[in-house]
Amino acid sequence: MTNTITHSARRRVGLAGGAVAVLAALAVGLGSTPANAADLGSGHVDFVSVAANGSQLKLGSNVNDTGWVAASANTLKVASTSGASGTGYILPESHDEADARGVPFAGFSGDEDLRDLGFVAGNTVTVKLESVAYTPAPGQSGTGTVSISQGGTAWFTNAAKTHAFTVESGSDEAYHQHAKWVFSKAGTYQLTFSASGKGKSAGSTTYTVKAGV
Repeated sequence: MTNTITHSARRRVGLAGGAVAVLAALAVGLGSTPANAADLGSGHVDFVSVAANGSQLKLGSNVNDTGWVAASANTLKVASTSGASGTGYILPESHDEADARGVPFAGFSGDEDLRDLGFVAGNTVTVKLESVAYTPAPGQSGTGTVSISQGGTAWFTNAAKTHAFTVESGSDEAYHQHAKWVFSKAGTYQLTFSASGKGKSAGSTTYTVKAGV
């Protein structure tokens, strides 16, 4: 099953977005959560979004299609809920179920400015989950795991899987898909991703997820 969403509005990564990205990047170090990061507990968020960065790529997020921002600008907040996808710290790949559970509808996208770098329909952008760092919530211990899948097919796990997103035709986003995210226990997860395609790359970028904290 492919869960693809197309937006009608064309967005650009402007100078203001770049400034936000730089400031946010300066505010966070690896292994810490930025003090000014906004907790996203609901709504539509392309949490891992690849965009153009000069002649290369960069990783960030797009919240409610309002514009690309640095990964450190937001944290994903995941409550324990129940529904068709199961019980626990789960973000469903269905928009309706995410709304019903009151959790974020989280996905992956490629900004339309990738087309300016020569990406055309049929090209791929490979996203890699390089590492998962887990800090237990009070009362928890051991290792927390994450699984990100679509239609029952695993995309990313703690085993550092990769997934190739195929660029779509049109003038809107290069690609846009949602997935089911499952976190095994309460705590803070720091997911480090990188991306590559057409000989271009985005370096390691860390995203923070708060499950039950």
